[in-house]
Amino acid sequence: MPYDPHKNIFYYYRGPSKRQEEDIIYDTQVEDNTTKAFINCLEKSSDNLLKRFIDYFSLDFKHRSKPQYLLQVSKSKSRPDALIKSATHSLYIESKVASCINMEQLINHQEELEENDTLILISKDEFDNNIGIKHIRWSDIYKCFSNFKSESSKERFIINEFNRYLEVIGLSDFIGFENDDFDYFVNGIEDYKPIVKNKLIQFSNMVYEELSNEIKSIYTDRHIGVFSKYPEGGAWFGIRKDQKSKDVFKHCNFTIEIDADSIQFNTVIRDGKYDQKKPIGIFYKKIRNNYDDFMNILKSLSNEYCLYISKRMPKSGKNFMPGNEKWISLAKLTLEIVTDETIDYILMMLKKIEFPGIHIGLSVKRSDKVLKDPEKLVQIGKKVIEEEYKVLKFLEAMD
Repeated sequence: MPYDPHKNIFYYYRGPSKRQEEDIIYDTQVEDNTTKAFINCLEKSSDNLLKRFIDYFSLDFKHRSKPQYLLQVSKSKSRPDALIKSATHSLYIESKVASCINMEQLINHQEELEENDTLILISKDEFDNNIGIKHIRWSDIYKCFSNFKSESSKERFIINEFNRYLEVIGLSDFIGFENDDFDYFVNGIEDYKPIVKNKLIQFSNMVYEELSNEIKSIYTDRHIGVFSKYPEGGAWFGIRKDQKSKDVFKHCNFTIEIDADSIQFNTVIRDGKYDQKKPIGIFYKKIRNNYDDFMNILKSLSNEYCLYISKRMPKSGKNFMPGNEKWISLAKLTLEIVTDETIDYILMMLKKIEFPGIHIGLSVKRSDKVLKDPEKLVQIGKKVIEEEYKVLKFLEAMD
C-alpha cells in the first residue's frame, strides 16, 4: 500500500475544500503546523535529541533541567513562532515554509533579544543573512534528525514521523524515487500527490542547477505541469525559455517526466505543421536541407536514447490550450543505429501527422537502482539535457 500522509501524526488535515486545485501544502496554516510539529518532536523526545540539535547547529543554549517549549510567544512589538527556554538561555524561532521572509519582522524580533537569547530563522531556501541572526534550513534539520541514533522505539517513531512529514511537504532533501512515487500514476491516490509533486520539483531543480551556464542563460523558466485529479499518462517539469517572449521556439524545451514506469529526460519540439513557419515546419525544413548534419547529430547522441514521434491533440474541444493537450505516441526510434532510412522515416511522419510532436530522450526504469542515488541520477539528467541541446541548437541555427 502507498504511504498515506493522513496517518502521519504531524500531518495537517484541512478537510474538504471547494478549491480542488490548491494543494494542502500551500495552505496558510501549514507554516504554523510545521513549527508545532518541530517543537512537539523535540518536546516529546529525550534531551539527547535537543542536545543533538544544539551541537549540530552550534547554538548557544545551556540547560540543567528540561526546558520549556512554547508556541506563538508574544513580545512587546513582535511575536516569534516558538521559544525553547531554560533558566538562563532562550532560543526564539521564526519559521517560514511557503511565505516570504519579512526582514522588518526579523529586526523587530532581534531588537527584543536579551543577552543570552538567540533568534533562529528556519526556512526552506538560502537566506542572505546580513543582520546577524542564526539561519537554519528545514532540509538541514532533516539531516540532523536522520543521523540521530536513538535507543528508544518511541523516540525513533516520533523522529521518523517528523522526517516523513518534512518529506511530504517538500522540506527535506531529495532522497530518490521509490515505488510509491510511480504507483501514484496507477492508483491516483490524491493524498499522495504532494509527495510525488514535491519530489519531481526538487529533483528537477537539482538537475537544472547542474546544467551549463549557456543552457541556463537561455532556458530561464522552470515550471511544473498541472497534476490532474486523475493522473493519466504522468507528470512533467519544464525547463523553458521565457514564456512571455515572442520567440517562435519558446515551446521547444526540456522536460523531466515521471509516469508509472519510469523517469524520463526529454528534449521537446512542438507547435505547428510540417508546412508552417512554426517549430515543426522549421524542423522539417532543416532536416530536409541539412540531411547529413542532422544524421550526424543523432549519431553523436548516446545509443540509449530514443526519438518518439507523437500526434498532438486537444484533450477536449478543438483548441490547443495550456493544460489541454495530450500526446499519442505513434513511433519510437532507438538511436542505436541511425541510417538514411531513419531520417527519411522521420520526415515522412512529420509530413503525415497533422500536428506532430517530437521527444528525444532517455528513460530510467522504475526498477533501476540509480533512482535511489540522487547524485548519480542528477548527473544522468545533466548529461542527457546537455547532449540533446545539440538538437535544439540545430533547430534554431540560422541558415
